[in-house]
Amino acid sequence: MNYKVVLADDHYPVLEYLSAAIPWDTLGLELSAACSDGKQAWEACQLHQPDILLTDIGMPAMNGLELIQKAREVNPQLQTIILSCHGEFEYAQKAVKLNVAEYILKESMQIDQVIAVLTEAVSRLEVKLQSRNSYLQMQKLVSQNHSAIRTRFIRRFVEQPVWDEAEWFGQAEGMGIQLQPGLPYLPVLAVPERSYELERRFGGIVNLQFVMDNVLQEFLEIEGIIQFALSERQFILFIPFPRMLIRNLYEEYRNKFLYVQKMSKLHLRMGISFFYGEVTPSLIELKKQLQALLDAQALRFYTAEGAIMKLAPVKTSGEDLFVHYSEILQQLRDCIQHEDGSQVTATVAEIKKVIGDHQYPVESVKSWLLKMVMELELKYVVMQNFVNNFNSERHQRSIQEFETLDQLMEWLEDFLKDKILMLRSMWKQNVRKEVAEAKRYVMNHTHEKVSMDEMARRLGLNPTHFSRLFRIETGLTFIEYVTKMKMERARDLLNQTNLTVVEIAEQLGYDNVSYFIKLFRNFSGMTPAEFRKSL
Repeated sequence: MNYKVVLADDHYPVLEYLSAAIPWDTLGLELSAACSDGKQAWEACQLHQPDILLTDIGMPAMNGLELIQKAREVNPQLQTIILSCHGEFEYAQKAVKLNVAEYILKESMQIDQVIAVLTEAVSRLEVKLQSRNSYLQMQKLVSQNHSAIRTRFIRRFVEQPVWDEAEWFGQAEGMGIQLQPGLPYLPVLAVPERSYELERRFGGIVNLQFVMDNVLQEFLEIEGIIQFALSERQFILFIPFPRMLIRNLYEEYRNKFLYVQKMSKLHLRMGISFFYGEVTPSLIELKKQLQALLDAQALRFYTAEGAIMKLAPVKTSGEDLFVHYSEILQQLRDCIQHEDGSQVTATVAEIKKVIGDHQYPVESVKSWLLKMVMELELKYVVMQNFVNNFNSERHQRSIQEFETLDQLMEWLEDFLKDKILMLRSMWKQNVRKEVAEAKRYVMNHTHEKVSMDEMARRLGLNPTHFSRLFRIETGLTFIEYVTKMKMERARDLLNQTNLTVVEIAEQLGYDNVSYFIKLFRNFSGMTPAEFRKSL
C-alpha cells in the first residue's frame, strides 16, 4: 500500500528538489500534489486526503501552521512534517501544540534526513493501520459471535415445537434478543440473489454472510427490528408492527426494502429479495409463517429477481414436463446446427414461457434441463470431436445452484450459444472448407437423401476429387459419414419418441425399411426394436 503525500513550499527550487530527489515509490509513498502556496495545498488535501503533509510555514494565501490545523480537523491521524527557515521558539511551540511529527530547518536540511523522517512517518502509519485492522477484526469477531447466538436461537425456534411462549420469550431475553410479548411482528425472509456467484466474489460463504448481515443492519433502519442469520443464504427479520390507523406500515417497510436493494446494488453489486408473511403477536403463528416462507421454493423460483412480495402459495402443475422433451430437444439441436444465435434467444424465451405458465415443480424443471444438456453435450462434444471438456458433475452443480427460472434460462441461452461457437470452431479446424461445408449440410439434412455426386455439385468440385478430399479429412467415405449421421439421429428418435420404425425410416429418407434396419444393426449391433427394448 502506498501512502499519499502533499508537499507545500513557496520556494520553487525547494519544491522541485524534494519532488525529484526523494524516492517516493521506494519509501511506499505517492506524491499526490506539490503546491506553491497554502491555499493550493489545502485544496489538494481536500481532494487527495493525504496521509502525510510536508509543508513550509511562511507561504502566501495560508501559512503552514493554519494549513496543518485545517487539515488535522479533517484527518486527525495526519502525519505532519514542517520544513522551515524559522527556528524561533514560538514557531516550534505552535508546532508542538499542533502535534507536528518533525520540525526540519531548511538551512541544515539534508535529503537523507528528510528520507529518514518520512520513513519514520510511514512506520507510525503502519502501526496505526495494524491497530485499526486489529480493531476491525475484533469488531467482526464480536459481530459474528453475536450473529451465531441469534442463529442458534432462530434454528431452535424453527425446528422445535413451541409449547410455552413465555419460556421462549425468556430464552430470547437471556440471549440479548429483545422480543416483546404481545407486540405483533411481521416475519420477513431476506435472501441474496445469485448467492453462489456472490460467495465466489466475496471469497467464501462466511464472508457472504458477514456482508449480508452488515448490509441489512446498516441500511434497514427500523426501530426494534430483530435480525437473524438462519443460514449463510437465508436471513430472518422480525419487524415490529404495532396497529396504527394513521400510518401505512406496509408501505413504509416496502420503501425501506427498496432502499436496501438500491444501496446494495450501488455499493456491492448485490441483489436482495424480500418475502414476508402475516403480521402476528403469537410465537406459534410466527413459527408457522417462518416455516411457510422457508418452504416456498417454488415461489422464489418463479419470481423475478429483486422481489418484495407477500408469501403466496404456488400451485405447481401435475402435468409431466417430459412430454415436451423430444420436441424441445430437437428445436435446440436445430438452433445449434444452424448456428443461429437469435433463434436460440427466441427458443429459450419460448421454453421459459411454457415453464412459467405451467409452473412445474422446481426439481422436475432442473432434472428435465439437466438431461437435455447432457444429451447435447454428448452429441456435440464427444460425437463431433470437440475438445473433450465434458463434465456432467459441473453442469449438475451449476443447474442446482440457480435460484430462479430467470437465472436458469439465462444459463441455458449461454450454454447453447457456447455450443454454436464450438461448432464453428470445429468447422474452422478442417483444412478444407469444402469438407466442413459438406459435413454441415449433412448434419442439417438428415431427413433427405444426400448423394456424393449431388454434394460435389453443390460445392463445385469433381466427384472423384471431392471423395478423395473427404476421406483424407474425416477417415470416412462421404456415404459412410451420411449413414453415421442418420443412424445417430435414428437412435435419438428411438430413445425420445414413440414413432414406429417405419416412421423413423421415412423421416430419415429411407424408402426401404429392411435396408434401414440392416444399416442400424451394422451401426449399433442390434435392430431398432432391440435397441428400444434395451432402453
